[in-house]
Amino acid sequence: MFVTTVAHLFYWDASYVLHYMKAKMKGYSPLSSPDSAYDVFVTYDTTDPHVSEWVMRNLRVKLEEEGEKHLPLCLEERDWPPGVPLVDNLTQSIRYSHKTLFVLTEGYVKTGVFKLAMYLAHQRLLDENVDVIVLLMLEPVLQHSHFLRLRRRLCGKSVVEWPRTAAAEPWFWQNLRNVVRVDNQAMYNKAYSKYFTSK
Repeated sequence: MFVTTVAHLFYWDASYVLHYMKAKMKGYSPLSSPDSAYDVFVTYDTTDPHVSEWVMRNLRVKLEEEGEKHLPLCLEERDWPPGVPLVDNLTQSIRYSHKTLFVLTEGYVKTGVFKLAMYLAHQRLLDENVDVIVLLMLEPVLQHSHFLRLRRRLCGKSVVEWPRTAAAEPWFWQNLRNVVRVDNQAMYNKAYSKYFTSK
């Protein structure tokens, strides 16, 4: 009876310590450290195994390991410390990354995580006047969204679509590397930028 009571009362504490030690052994570091600025925070549907595999095997490899300049990514499944609330992890990831890359799929745009991450990225735009949003359309979604239409008009280069043919993939990866390196406000459409920026 004593063992059952202790297990019931301290299960989450023991689970947290176990996951924390596991993360420390793998060499993870908390996002709040000053030297942990990432080039890109990638937010995607971690519940979809196909999307997770695509991000880990394709996107991560192409941006972090290939090309003339390696871009360190912040990935939820790899870099988030265990036991920290979702809102804190999202806030720190967006704040300590130069860009936030949304990998959009039909299922992901309906989730609360997508809406919260988009809200926090917009909050950074309002607070710091820094536009960090890059949309990667893995599937054709939000086609009738006013936000997507405005985004394409204001900063069309920050909306990239996965190519329909394999021959266009090298161009896609180079274009994505360029988009995540350049400040979004430098890519703004000049006709619209005077209404949306104070510069």
